[in-house]
Amino acid sequence: MRIATTTIFNIGANSLQSHISDQAKLQSQLSSMRKILTPSDDPIASARILTIEQARATNEQYKTNSETADSFMRTSESTLHQVVGVIQNIQELAVSAGNPALGPEEKKMKSAELKGRYEELLALANTTDGNGNYLFSGFKGDTKPFSEAAFGNVTYNGDDGQRLVQISDGRQIPISESGADVFQRVKNGNGTFVTAATPTNTGAGIVDPGTVVDPLKWAAAPTPRDFKVQFQVLPNPADPNKTITTYDLVNSTTNTSLIDGAAIPRAVGTPFPRTYSENADIEFKQLPGEVAVLAWDYGVKTNVKGSPAAGDSFSLKPSSNVDLFSTIGAFATALDSYATGSTGAAVFQNQLNTALSNFSNTLGNVVTTQAYLGARMNETSSVQDTTEDLKLQYAKTLSGLRDLDYASAISDFAQNQMVLDAARKSFSQVQDLSLFKYI
Repeated sequence: MRIATTTIFNIGANSLQSHISDQAKLQSQLSSMRKILTPSDDPIASARILTIEQARATNEQYKTNSETADSFMRTSESTLHQVVGVIQNIQELAVSAGNPALGPEEKKMKSAELKGRYEELLALANTTDGNGNYLFSGFKGDTKPFSEAAFGNVTYNGDDGQRLVQISDGRQIPISESGADVFQRVKNGNGTFVTAATPTNTGAGIVDPGTVVDPLKWAAAPTPRDFKVQFQVLPNPADPNKTITTYDLVNSTTNTSLIDGAAIPRAVGTPFPRTYSENADIEFKQLPGEVAVLAWDYGVKTNVKGSPAAGDSFSLKPSSNVDLFSTIGAFATALDSYATGSTGAAVFQNQLNTALSNFSNTLGNVVTTQAYLGARMNETSSVQDTTEDLKLQYAKTLSGLRDLDYASAISDFAQNQMVLDAARKSFSQVQDLSLFKYI
């Protein structure tokens, strides 16, 4: 068989070129530690690598987001922890201010201390995360949430939203709080209804916050459920040297008695339907022996201690929202304006009871917010663990797809080098077979 010289040279050159190309590729793989250098090396694996790289980048972003969210919420939780401490301090101050042994001057000193705690709370309510983002302004992270027009008169400038951070494919977690929800939307009284002494009272009656006996009956009571306990004091028919105190339960909206339906006010000198007994429950329902247009039971009760005077009254109406700052302001005013005597003591005690109730409700509200924050921080912690696990899994998968088997590659490189050397040697020997050598 005759083979042209050009054919022999082409075969040799192509063989050398192929081995040189293989050797260059192996050298590139060894230097980069990657077995896939271009998508054409393995199109299917390259497509998978691209998909996993994108998923890994997204996972890293979620991890960063969850860490950012966790940091913000931890700052909020720490701030609320300080708020709890200040409110508890205020409660202790209020209880100590209720000591009957303290005179007007001592109570004014308590008021000055209370104003210091007020300033602390206002500063905490306007806390930022250290980057200029306010914790308690809702969506408006760059807006200072609370501004003060006067002592006790604080306006909320934020909104009711919560800033959201995407921490996983299907979860956006709220990180901020509405300051109004934390500090200003606190139900007064016992959370269902609130009792209060009428400011013009002249007796020494002190009203209890009251108790809800049956929530369903209270909910079914005719709205707006604005009632009052009204007192009358008249000479005792059995002993003119003594008096007898009676009371009526009045619908303040219709000015009629709940007990017997009579129009209010009653005729002068008329005793009221029920006889008052200190510490006995005042029940907002029809009692045995009472005559009424319709049987009624509003499911609540209260009591009045002390000695209410004729004409004194105490309101009972549904709880409404109060804010912590105005509660502190009102109590500071009560301390500054304390008057001695039984009437002054009763007025102050009613004011103290109102303040303590509102402080307690606010404290509960803040603690509830802390609990919500804690639950969300647990969630971000769980997400961080998940993203870390995914990070390891992605790294393992990518390594399997593109990382070089170093030992195998070195072996291939050495083997290919040996073949390349043999090809070079054989090609040089083939060159000597040409007849042109002998011309």
